[in-house]
Amino acid sequence: MVGVVLSRILGLVREQITSYFWGTTNEVAAFTIADNVHTMLFDLVISGMLQAALVPVLSTYADQRDEFRRIVGGLLMWVLLVVGGAVALVALAAPWVVWAMTALGGGEAARGAATFQLTIRLVRLIVPAVLFLAVSTVLMAALYALQRFTQPSLALSVRNAAIVTCALLLGHTIGIASLVLGVLLGALGLVVLQLWGLRDSLPRFNLQLWHPAIRRIFILYLPIFLGLFANTVALTIDRNLAWGVDPHALGAMRYATALNQMILGLVAAATSLAALPTLSRHAAAGDEHSYQRTLSLGLKFVALLIFPATLGMAALSWPVVTFLFYHGATDLEGARAIWIALLGYLPGTLCAAFDQVLIFAAYARQNTRIPVLVGVFSVGVYFVVALTLVRPLGMLGLVLGNTAQFIAHTLVMWWILRRWLGRVGDGTVARTLRAAGIASLVMALIVTIVVLTISHWVVPEQQSLLARAALVSLGLMVGVLIYGAVLRRFQVPEFQFLLQALRTRLA
Repeated sequence: MVGVVLSRILGLVREQITSYFWGTTNEVAAFTIADNVHTMLFDLVISGMLQAALVPVLSTYADQRDEFRRIVGGLLMWVLLVVGGAVALVALAAPWVVWAMTALGGGEAARGAATFQLTIRLVRLIVPAVLFLAVSTVLMAALYALQRFTQPSLALSVRNAAIVTCALLLGHTIGIASLVLGVLLGALGLVVLQLWGLRDSLPRFNLQLWHPAIRRIFILYLPIFLGLFANTVALTIDRNLAWGVDPHALGAMRYATALNQMILGLVAAATSLAALPTLSRHAAAGDEHSYQRTLSLGLKFVALLIFPATLGMAALSWPVVTFLFYHGATDLEGARAIWIALLGYLPGTLCAAFDQVLIFAAYARQNTRIPVLVGVFSVGVYFVVALTLVRPLGMLGLVLGNTAQFIAHTLVMWWILRRWLGRVGDGTVARTLRAAGIASLVMALIVTIVVLTISHWVVPEQQSLLARAALVSLGLMVGVLIYGAVLRRFQVPEFQFLLQALRTRLA
């Protein structure tokens, strides 16, 4: 959990530094497109395998160490062949790739030839990171399967630390390319970190490329690939429209997404990923009682954290945005665009936290088909909402399309799992959801009143950075105290467990 918290904090620092140096300018738009290209390629070739196929299948071989090492070695051979080829192809085709990512938004004409050419150069520089990320993903899956969570939990921290360091040291000299260098060094650092965690079980490279376990992984991943392809199409359209809809759109959506990803990562990632191998073992053993109990705990812990996180962020949204991003190259108009995007994303973030647990519940039963079909449906929801709202609402229309996509995916996943399994968790889940929701609403209302009262005399954007930090800190303290007090009145057992776990960690 410490690693997840550290990685999300460093990720937010990374975006703060980016906003300070480059704001919501064309340089950030160029880097965002290049970053999206490398992320989409990574997702398509291997990232989606981690929870859907690699961890569930490798977990079944964890006790057969020699066989386990051969399987991981065979997977790495596939990575070097397939991902290496894909990286080379994208680098060669970079001008056409950038055109495909921006044409609907006006392409070169929308932001100028210099920005368009910069985007092409950044794509060519950044895509080799995909190969390092793919290798580290296989190694990370091996660590998860062996119930070793330390190195994987630190992975994003290493990557973000590399980006932050490169931006601080080189941002003034090589400009936005410093972020790309950080991505490359961070991806290489991930490989080294995961190899250290596997030093007593290093992969054995071999040419058994069609081992039964590898075939099973590919079979499980095929529907995931199709679903990710649909998501890639949706993101491509989204980036196209954002490229031309508003000069601030790509930067603002990027920074708002960073805030939402911090919330989502802190709440859902550690809970669901740590539970996935456990769920997989219970499902493989046919132990439905333990499976449902683990699923219930995951949903309840997420509820206790995501409700206050999202509603609290909504209450503190403007003070948080001015504190984190309104400085350096980010002007007041850019800060307002970030604020609007943040508020638009928050409902989807709340649903996405629960959705991750529901998706992993299906993955643990080695069923990748259901999440994929639901994903394709939710992409359709995105297209309907985004294309309907982008003209009247601009950037906000794209944000609301993304939010509608997450909400639709969560609701449909819950409905399908309930029909498939008979229930989703036990009867205590609804009780915890009600308690967390009510406590969070009370907390958010009181924090909003406090912030509005103070802002009546002290306008956040007109104050020093220290004054903005004080306002955010005050809101956080009030929120934590109110939420904790209301939950104690409800006597939620899981809340007491979380408090005890926190005391143990601090001790």
